[in-house]
Amino acid sequence: MKLTPLHALVGTLWAALPCGFLYTFSMFSEALAKAFDFSESQVSTVGMCQLAMGLATFTAGILVDLIGVRRALLIGCLVNAGAWGIFALIANKILLVQSPLPVFCALIALSTWGTSVCTGSLFSALSKNFAGHSSGPIGVAKAQVGIAGGVAAQVFVGFFPSRDDAPERLYYIYFLSASSGLLVLLSLPLIRVFSQSELMAASAGRGDSCITPQWHLKTLIAITLLLVATTQACSFIDDKGINLSSAILIILALPALLLFPKCNLSSPRKTATVGPVKAALEAEKRVSPWAGGPAQMLRRPETWLLWFTVFALMGGGTLLTTNLGAMTASRSGPLASAATAVATFSCAQSLGRLFGGMLSDIVVSLRWARPWCFVALTLLMALAHGFLCFPGLAPLHFGVILAGLAFGVLWPLLIVSIAELFGTERIASNYMFFDGSPSAIAGVLLAKLLTSAVYDAHTETGSKACHGDQCFRLTHMSMVGIETLACVAAVVLAMRAKVVYETSVFLGVDENDSNEASDDDSQMSPTSNESSSGE
Repeated sequence: MKLTPLHALVGTLWAALPCGFLYTFSMFSEALAKAFDFSESQVSTVGMCQLAMGLATFTAGILVDLIGVRRALLIGCLVNAGAWGIFALIANKILLVQSPLPVFCALIALSTWGTSVCTGSLFSALSKNFAGHSSGPIGVAKAQVGIAGGVAAQVFVGFFPSRDDAPERLYYIYFLSASSGLLVLLSLPLIRVFSQSELMAASAGRGDSCITPQWHLKTLIAITLLLVATTQACSFIDDKGINLSSAILIILALPALLLFPKCNLSSPRKTATVGPVKAALEAEKRVSPWAGGPAQMLRRPETWLLWFTVFALMGGGTLLTTNLGAMTASRSGPLASAATAVATFSCAQSLGRLFGGMLSDIVVSLRWARPWCFVALTLLMALAHGFLCFPGLAPLHFGVILAGLAFGVLWPLLIVSIAELFGTERIASNYMFFDGSPSAIAGVLLAKLLTSAVYDAHTETGSKACHGDQCFRLTHMSMVGIETLACVAAVVLAMRAKVVYETSVFLGVDENDSNEASDDDSQMSPTSNESSSGE
């Protein structure tokens, strides 16, 4: 079988799922606390370690640039699955250790590094295989990462029902280990970076898919939306059963439809690589004046404006992913399920990831620099934490949904913006700097220190748990202020980035417009592809 970028994209969608398993710590945090008599502060320390590891994830990007996508992806998979496996053995007391807390911290940090290697490998491949045309493929793949936490949670609970604090919930970590290994290993043969000559050769051939190229991305978007809707519906059903979990697994397999050979072999069609190849060749001619690797990038003030903006947005999201279990347990009014909150956040951020890149393309087509989208995201995240200051289930769900959307849109927007601002040659190293360090510092300062200080200040003496909306209200109010400052930084960044877009990106927008006009003219011409083929 001759591989094409379409095969690599489908393989990436499956391999990207384990990259989102880090967002499910709340699924078993209550059970872990009960099994080992951890305080809320100790549990959040374990969750915070996966964020703190972001300070070292730039090494994952360097590794990908040094040894290549496939080798790095294999290493990341083995490290990630192995770390989760050992974590599961200790959590279920199969493997006994004297001091479990530091061991859990080390293992979850190791798993995070392995995940970062996988993330850098997968999105480096997408950025290069679809250069200049990457918003759609990256958005779909990032949506898979976003929904992965909800998918894993709902599939497991469907097959193995349990309460949030039940000992059986710790079996979920075995599930994470097995899934992290199998999904990447089975997808690895499909994933690679194609050279320009290979892309040109593929674009000159016949299409192999039974689905026409213009429907490839639309089909993947439809499948992702179906997955999001099914996962969200499952989160509101108490007795899920194996039927709904099986339905989710079937939907996950649907992208394979794009790899089925076409039924009518006599009908020549363009392949799905024509647009990306054309865009990639054009992108080579449009080099950003800021292009370079980490050494050059870190000298620019715009890098740090972007870093602070990303720090605020990641902080707003990771604060929830790390503490949703405690938030749902402490809020007044009707009891909120941690699994439902995790699934809601995952579905919302998956929608943001799915459409964020494509919506930002509209902004660029209007000749606005893409960083202006960060201004809207910081305002949306501020509004989300404003809702979370209020009691009740409705403000909780509104806040989680808005935060999930802002957090989700960030990811495809970030990688496409980095590629446009600093070039694609060192995209893995550049991207992993922004993927890791802002999240790590936000995890320590916001998701851990700030949250714990407010939580502990409102915990009654002699109790390990805080009860009431005041447990997190001041934290959410602080986040509103931080997002406001980030909004100002994003405005300055967007204004300074104007020169990059005018000298490189906007030239591509003009070329795409003229190419689309040419394509329309050729389709109206009597000498179309089908006529000239003699069939």
